[in-house]
Amino acid sequence: MENCPTRRTNHLLLTLWGEGNGNRKRRQAIGTDCTLEYTTTATIGLQLCNGSKEVIIIGAGISGLGMAIQLKQLLGHDNFTIYEKSDNIGGTCHFYSYSFALKHDWTTMFPGRDELHQCNTTYSPHCRFNAMCVSLVWDNPCSLRICTFQDTISGETFKKEAPVVASAIGTLGRPYIPNIEGSESFQGEIFHSARWNDSFKPEGKKIVVLGNGASATQFVPELVKDVGPQGSVTQFTSLSRSTHGNPKYSERLKLVLKHVPFASKIRDATFSFIESDATPQYHEILKPRYEPECKRRVNTASYMACLHSPRMLLTDNSVVKVGLDYIETKSGDRDVADAIIYATGFQTQEWLSPMQIKGIDGKNLHQVWDAASGAEAYKGTVVSGFPNFFILYGPNAATGQHSVIFHSECQNNYSCRLFRPVLKGKADSIMVHDKLKHLVFNSGCQSWWMDPVTRENTFIYPDPMYKYWLRTIFPSWSDFEIRKDGKRHSSCGGMLSKGVFIMGLAAVTVTNSTDIQKLIWKASNWLLVNVHRS
Repeated sequence: MENCPTRRTNHLLLTLWGEGNGNRKRRQAIGTDCTLEYTTTATIGLQLCNGSKEVIIIGAGISGLGMAIQLKQLLGHDNFTIYEKSDNIGGTCHFYSYSFALKHDWTTMFPGRDELHQCNTTYSPHCRFNAMCVSLVWDNPCSLRICTFQDTISGETFKKEAPVVASAIGTLGRPYIPNIEGSESFQGEIFHSARWNDSFKPEGKKIVVLGNGASATQFVPELVKDVGPQGSVTQFTSLSRSTHGNPKYSERLKLVLKHVPFASKIRDATFSFIESDATPQYHEILKPRYEPECKRRVNTASYMACLHSPRMLLTDNSVVKVGLDYIETKSGDRDVADAIIYATGFQTQEWLSPMQIKGIDGKNLHQVWDAASGAEAYKGTVVSGFPNFFILYGPNAATGQHSVIFHSECQNNYSCRLFRPVLKGKADSIMVHDKLKHLVFNSGCQSWWMDPVTRENTFIYPDPMYKYWLRTIFPSWSDFEIRKDGKRHSSCGGMLSKGVFIMGLAAVTVTNSTDIQKLIWKASNWLLVNVHRS
């Protein structure tokens, strides 16, 4: 079927399968090399060439697995494949787990990597590992996406076709490696924390850690314990950080401290926590030099405790050069190093890289975003000009301080509602109108959430979480162009959906039902079935 012509073919190879008294009978009508096939014990049906309703999910992390679960639970759709470039699934659970797929038997509040990996094996049969997506091309006459993958082991490429594709590759998958002079000549062990070397033995080594974010504060305490009395850990909080002995308050922060209840106390509590738990020599290094909520909060008692170890050194100096067995700082000091571990974050602004994504008329998504001065997507999920393509954890769909999983769950539900008409044969394609493509929030916060060139926030959703949930419960169908057999279809589902939502909540109140999500979902599904009749 992979090499079969598209639905534009006039002559077909028809294969009919029948079962009778245990004997299989087969009849063929030969035309071109295109196949229509259907298997059953009672009836004979036909399926158009390449007309299967397979959903391709790119990425087997928490968003991709969540989409797989919702396809089965909400749509009853079992025809999907998850393509993952790594050799195993990823993601985390419980507080990082979906409300519809909770795990209740964790051994600790913060389980380790191996336990996290074990919880996500249910959908392994649907996964194809070591398969990296190279390109996605829209075939307009057939309303199909042609996906090109590369086997990460053999290097060979192969193609798959599907009417619907969901990208779940996220943005925290491509490590950022700073360009430091001489790093390629370092003779010790050197790697990024996101690509941890399982054979690495820290005992007795002098380890240099570059970075002091959420990742570093998790593994540094373990390194301090494992290096032993002869080893040491030196952590640099930044690679090129200027010191501001007395940072200025912005006008916005002044207003917050003045008018928002408890804002000053929260800030003071943060500082007092540092002063009470960290050694005095690190107080000024650890205190935030930016406005509250500008960057992700780091909460870890174990990290504060490890700062008291004689084997631990924290500094805000900068590493400017790497030698064969040493690092050199901005101040001119040289420190011996047996290993260097980068905790320098990810390439968060290179959205959907390295995939090349093409839409209607061959438009390239990356070029569209470059022209728009940054990545943008309608409700962080769909882009005008790119039908039947859904982005999970897309532009401005993430959260800085709250559960990313909650946003992902909202996007999964929202996406399922959008492409349900395609899977049910009520539509061939769905695409957001061009007039709604510009949805960018500018916060002024300088962090990895911001595009380094345009200084626009392309990462974080600007409003409270509940607003995103409300905006994605039901699609506003008037915002979309829906096509069937080359013709546009309109829909009035938006207003009806709101009415059903209100009635659903009322019904839940009366019946004391605990399954609110399924009740509302069934009501909205009824609307979708009836509104999208051709």
